[in-house]
Amino acid sequence: MQIDVDRLIDDRPIGGLQLRVFLLCALVAILDAVDSQSIGVAGPLIRDALHMSAAGFSPAYSAGLFGAAIGALSFGPISDRFGRKPMLVFTTFLFGIFTCLTVFAETFPMLVLYRLIAGLGLGGATPCFITLAAEYAPMRKRAMLVSLLWAGYPFGNAVGGFMTAYVIKHFDWPMVFYVGGIPTLAVAVLLIVLMPESLRFLAASGRQEAARKLARKFDPAIAGDAVFVVHRQAPIKAPLRSLFTQGRATGSILLGLMLYFGFWTTTVIVLQTPTLFREAGVPLSTSAFLVAVYSLVATFGMAIAGWLLNRFGPARGIALPFAAGALVLATLGLVASSTVAAGSVMMLLGLTVSVASSGTIALAAMSYPTAMRSAGTGWVMAMGRFGQVCSPLAIGLMLSLHYAPEHILVVMAVAPLLGAVCAFAKYALGTRAPSASVSDTTLADTTLAREKSA
Repeated sequence: MQIDVDRLIDDRPIGGLQLRVFLLCALVAILDAVDSQSIGVAGPLIRDALHMSAAGFSPAYSAGLFGAAIGALSFGPISDRFGRKPMLVFTTFLFGIFTCLTVFAETFPMLVLYRLIAGLGLGGATPCFITLAAEYAPMRKRAMLVSLLWAGYPFGNAVGGFMTAYVIKHFDWPMVFYVGGIPTLAVAVLLIVLMPESLRFLAASGRQEAARKLARKFDPAIAGDAVFVVHRQAPIKAPLRSLFTQGRATGSILLGLMLYFGFWTTTVIVLQTPTLFREAGVPLSTSAFLVAVYSLVATFGMAIAGWLLNRFGPARGIALPFAAGALVLATLGLVASSTVAAGSVMMLLGLTVSVASSGTIALAAMSYPTAMRSAGTGWVMAMGRFGQVCSPLAIGLMLSLHYAPEHILVVMAVAPLLGAVCAFAKYALGTRAPSASVSDTTLADTTLAREKSA
């Protein structure tokens, strides 16, 4: 008897096993964000301990982001070969261990190395837990559940921000990394014990006995000689060069630039504002609180980004939030001395820049035909990660040139403004690749195309 794994999952309501998978994946997403933002708050204190200038210390911020970019690109294909669970466990242990080891970095090169390796784990865990959650979600609810999982990232930034605001006020800076790293190691142990392997991966790789044992948790009546198959195979990925042929080059470049400028800006807000505010005399505990306020609002902004894109199209759903975010970011340095005013500005940033960035990711998934949708989305995410790497380096250069913090934020506001220009250009050129046939596009593609023609 053959059993289609997809129908086994799709034809049943979400059960306890799936809820356990989603909860564990959400915990990893939250801790990923907590660990990512810890260097933003503790960085100025580590810099003082190492007797370094703000400009010279900037590579410490980019190291983790660069590692995350490499990890995101590398561990996805590796998990396709060796399994989702072992790679998720490995990457979670990796960023947990090296987050704790950051405390023992006695030299700047050692600090950069530890942050780079922690970043490999941080970035590598993301495709693993997203894939696991997606493969346990029924098709009818897959987009919603994966979107909620992504929203766990800014929520983790908020949790980390409030937590580090308290820790940095009552303890020395090493406690920031212990508070992030030790729970991560505990969750990695839970993953070993409680996280199942993807049933779809087991069936596709021919591990029938393991698949039968796991499938009986969905349906105890499954026969002992059942054979599990995956009929709805993932589409073959097109080569990267296909994104830049048949009239797609301009659209692909614009999408990449949109997320480049979007992630550039969010990195300024989450990782660099504590340093800039400290230069302006604002306590680190206050900066951590402000980052937490931004992250909480950004969680809501990310949740509604897809709806705004479908409702208003890319011109109003992405370009206008980018443009509004540029204006708001330019004023942040002017109000930094007032916690209330700065908090209000950070809330507005959460409702503008985060919406534009999330909308860009959704637009990327709708802008390519099915055969190259994964390749196209991967290209856009890689460009976004590259923006995260470059942003701290640009701020470090301006600090070395003795720019005032408020002037740096004004210059940084050019990035979301350029993101708005790219979004308007993408809208003007059309939302679909010229060579994509109607049968290759999703309903969202058609909706956006109709809005443009109207």
